[in-house]
Amino acid sequence: MDRESERIGLQEIIDKALEEMAREAGESFELDRINLAEFSRRTGLTRSRARTLKANGFKVLPHGRCGMRAATTVMSGFEGVADALLADGVTNSAVIFERISERGYRGGLTTVKNYIAAHADLVPAKRRLARAEPQGSRGRRFETGPGEAYQMDWGFVEVEDWTGATFRIACLALVCHHCGTCYVEFFPNARQENLFIGMIHAFMAMGCRNTSSRTT
Repeated sequence: MDRESERIGLQEIIDKALEEMAREAGESFELDRINLAEFSRRTGLTRSRARTLKANGFKVLPHGRCGMRAATTVMSGFEGVADALLADGVTNSAVIFERISERGYRGGLTTVKNYIAAHADLVPAKRRLARAEPQGSRGRRFETGPGEAYQMDWGFVEVEDWTGATFRIACLALVCHHCGTCYVEFFPNARQENLFIGMIHAFMAMGCRNTSSRTT
């Protein structure tokens, strides 16, 4: 997760805590007189960080040096050699590390790997020879009969109740491999008993029946 995503996530936590405190306090709520101890408890932030946020109007500001890069790095002076190797299609970090080390590079291999990843656009695209004759399908479709195979999985969604509070619930999706019919049902959680209930409901909705007979 990058710094911008962390900043946005923290801002959402702060806004939610302030909304809850304002709803509980009612008309007596004043942002400049907020209880920092209670605010810290709800957000998990330290009292020092809470005071800083209060001074900034409870807004998470980006770091002062965010987006800035150092004028010189350990790779400074060796970019030309590395770029030339990349342009020739050499992407092996060990090879590039050895070449620039011969010229005085004193950094580590990880720095070289990061440089290669950041300058991947210098590497020429690989050439591919097109065949004159079509190869046809290399795969074979796996087919099943009605009711023989299903694919299912859990997912999770955020919902909002009538009071405005949000919480997470589980969503079970089941798809028939034969016809593609899809069944979706929501549950409070993804426990095993809810899985069995959802499977039974799905089979009933899709018209599956037990065709086995028992003789006595």
